[in-house]
Amino acid sequence: MNPDVYRVIVFNAARDGNLRRLRIFLEDRSDEWLHHCISSEEFQTPPLVIAARNGHLDVVKYLLEKGADISATGTVIFDGEIIPRAPVLWVAAAAGHIDVVRYLVEEAGADINQTTQSNSSPLRGACYDGHYDIVHYLVKKGADVELANRHGHTPLMIASFKMRADIVYLLLKHGADPCRPSLRGNTAMHDAAEAGSNEIVCMLLKAGAKNVKDGCNMTPMECGALAGHEDVLQSLSAVATAQEIRDALKLYGATLVDKKMDLSNAIRVWFEAVNYGEPLRVRTALHVYDDLFEIDTADDVRRVIGNPDAIRMQALIMRERIIGGDHHETHYFIRYRGAVYCDLGETNRCFQLWLHALDLQQKHLCALHPSTVSTIGAFIDTFILTVNEGIIIANVDGVRVTPVSRKYLMDVLDKTVFELERFNSSGMKIKTDEIFEEPGDNIRCSNFLMLASLQLILLVGISYFVVKAYNVFQIRRLSHNDSKLTVNLETDTDEKDFDIALSNIVTRLIQVSKCLNLYPLHAACHDIDKPLTTRFPCACVITMLIDNGIDVNTKNSLGNTPLHTVLLSNNPRQSVIKLLLQNGATLLARNKENDTCLELISETLPRAFRLLKLGRYLTLMGLAANAVRRNWLKTVYKKIVPKELFAFLDLY
Repeated sequence: MNPDVYRVIVFNAARDGNLRRLRIFLEDRSDEWLHHCISSEEFQTPPLVIAARNGHLDVVKYLLEKGADISATGTVIFDGEIIPRAPVLWVAAAAGHIDVVRYLVEEAGADINQTTQSNSSPLRGACYDGHYDIVHYLVKKGADVELANRHGHTPLMIASFKMRADIVYLLLKHGADPCRPSLRGNTAMHDAAEAGSNEIVCMLLKAGAKNVKDGCNMTPMECGALAGHEDVLQSLSAVATAQEIRDALKLYGATLVDKKMDLSNAIRVWFEAVNYGEPLRVRTALHVYDDLFEIDTADDVRRVIGNPDAIRMQALIMRERIIGGDHHETHYFIRYRGAVYCDLGETNRCFQLWLHALDLQQKHLCALHPSTVSTIGAFIDTFILTVNEGIIIANVDGVRVTPVSRKYLMDVLDKTVFELERFNSSGMKIKTDEIFEEPGDNIRCSNFLMLASLQLILLVGISYFVVKAYNVFQIRRLSHNDSKLTVNLETDTDEKDFDIALSNIVTRLIQVSKCLNLYPLHAACHDIDKPLTTRFPCACVITMLIDNGIDVNTKNSLGNTPLHTVLLSNNPRQSVIKLLLQNGATLLARNKENDTCLELISETLPRAFRLLKLGRYLTLMGLAANAVRRNWLKTVYKKIVPKELFAFLDLY
């Protein structure tokens, strides 16, 4: 009898703790049969692991008696997180089943330090959810209190972050190092300060922990300030320098402004901050922050009282200087403040802040970082909304919404293409296990950025006509003696410079797409059900790509040319088909399904077959190439035809 047939039944019985059912299927079986039935393939979960996960001690004992491997590992889920290659002891410890843990260690001989795929030990698993009795037992039995996971994160660090004060005390008592850094340089003190456990912070200080910087140049005091824990700052001030206290208090004030919306307390904290350390030797004012200098004296603080906008800008200025332009919180709050301005109708202010965030991300983060891609996505969504409003919305007085500036559209388009260029030119490709959830995410991100570039090109074209319509509207208002209105008129020289700049960016997009095996013309021809302002196929985008040198006969991974893409869509547009044909698209090009464009037109658009006058697009060379490919084997004609024609013949 095939044991594989019973695997699911045995697994379900072990999962549910149904020992009686297990006995029915496993009694009086050969050792070989049992081995096949109660073991599992890689990345699956054997019955022993799931029984330990659910705390079924009697089932665990029975399976081990039947020869189950005590060192077996399986995939389990804790708090929604998938844990691959988790050992039996680890799942029992992490789930809090002390009776199962005792049996596995004392009678089954489980390795007390056997780790998961991410190198997490049973002790660390027990620390995560605060199973004190299991932690105490494992430490007593000799578990390694310093065994860290693949990120260098120790049991003491996770206990500190999860605010398990009793476990932290126990680990310190058994020799855990409070000063040990992870691979990124953070210590248990960083975790405790960020979590906001002043009790653990004091405990770690007593054990000898210091206010040292991590790999992101952040001290525990700054971590506490970012998270908004004032009591933690007070405790850590005992081991911090005056300058560190000054910066931490400034940072805490910024947190009060942006996270807690408490401007009055932020002012109080900033008054306290300037009493420590020394003022900055050099202060720089950035236009994006309203050309303000960072407050550094009591007089500076007094000057911003009563000015909420200035206070909010100060929070952004301080955060960027203290924790750096590479920190995710710097980017997040710049974007957050921009979004608030956008909601208030101040879109230009929003775009200025977001562009600054995008500059910082492209300067400090790796190419295609999710944060950078997210910022570009936010721009696209907001641009679409703003352009739509510029087209269709008028208020009760009949005044049109001011259209989005083409300058911002061009700036974001330039940075989107630049992000693709960064990815293409980076010597070391992205470490997908550190940045992305799945290995294919970098491909999806690059495709997203290519599509974003095409949408921006389309929006640039639309905005031109929106601006023209807006100017006409304003001129009519001016004719009625409304001197307050202004008109955004552009000279022919401005238009020429703009066209050249746009053409250069599109050329760069074509070049980098070719290097990354992206297909922008196919995307521009693909039928996408989007809002009207970003709907494809789009003739103006297709024309822009063709005018800047894209090959209209490039084939994608399916062997489809752009013309194939149009014809295979739900509603092929004759105008787009004609545009491609007029620019050299090959009617007899053949995809991997052996379909030519001519055949697809005949099938999908029988009425338009004559109207398109396809005969004018057929060439003698194309007919000859089609005949060669249809009638000759590739190995035969390649011996006769010149090499220069191979690429041309591959179209057919």
